[in-house]
Amino acid sequence: MRKIILFASVLLLTNTFVHAQKKKDLLAEIDKLRQEIKTTEGELTEARKNERVSQSKVKTMETQVADLKETNATLLTNMSSFTELSNKKATNLQTSQEIIKVKDQQLNAINDAITANDSINLAVFSKFKNAIGGDNIKISNSTIHIVLPNTTLFGEDDKNYIVDEKAKPTLEKIAATLNANPNLNVLVEGNSNALKLDGKKLIDNWDLSSRQAASIVRVLQSDYKVDAKRLEAIGKSEFSTEGIETVTRIIIDPKFDKFYNLVKDNMKN
Repeated sequence: MRKIILFASVLLLTNTFVHAQKKKDLLAEIDKLRQEIKTTEGELTEARKNERVSQSKVKTMETQVADLKETNATLLTNMSSFTELSNKKATNLQTSQEIIKVKDQQLNAINDAITANDSINLAVFSKFKNAIGGDNIKISNSTIHIVLPNTTLFGEDDKNYIVDEKAKPTLEKIAATLNANPNLNVLVEGNSNALKLDGKKLIDNWDLSSRQAASIVRVLQSDYKVDAKRLEAIGKSEFSTEGIETVTRIIIDPKFDKFYNLVKDNMKN
């Protein structure tokens, strides 16, 4: 009986010890699991945090990608516009160059025509110079001026408007050169400054200058057969802005229509 009780007691103690050990191991396992859970929760929290950061980065990158796409599209549009503009500018430049080339040709044509016209004037000037001699012939503003004192043409009387016979040889030489060059127009300009006019036969210096110029034109036409259609006469007085100069100017002017035709023909060519 005592053995049985002792065995039971030993068995009970053994069971108690074993149970206590298992409980201890179980509690240790529980602690371990709790620690792992805590660690896992921490890792989960960190993972979620990282996920949020990653999502934020993804959104940022998506926004950047969208911006880049928009920028790229804008650049492509701008490049297309720039290319189109460059092509237009190239076309405009080519057109401008062609226009400049044409204008340059026109200017050269006009310059050639002016040079030719000046050459004609010089040739005519030489003819008149050889015909009448002296220093009373010059070129001014592309026209030839023959300046003759009124005393040479009308004598010493400053109120006379009838051509003196002594002046006719000079007028004959001028007329001969004009008849040899039918392309020339002639303007006779009278200038007088008679001081004492009675207001009856001669009203004023305009009247006197005009009559003197008309007398020269009449002699050229009637005596030396210069075509009247080529002749004009005007008179000036002491009120002329050019000042008082008692001379008669015979202004030789080549027909400008010939010059214009020359310019036109050169520009066509």
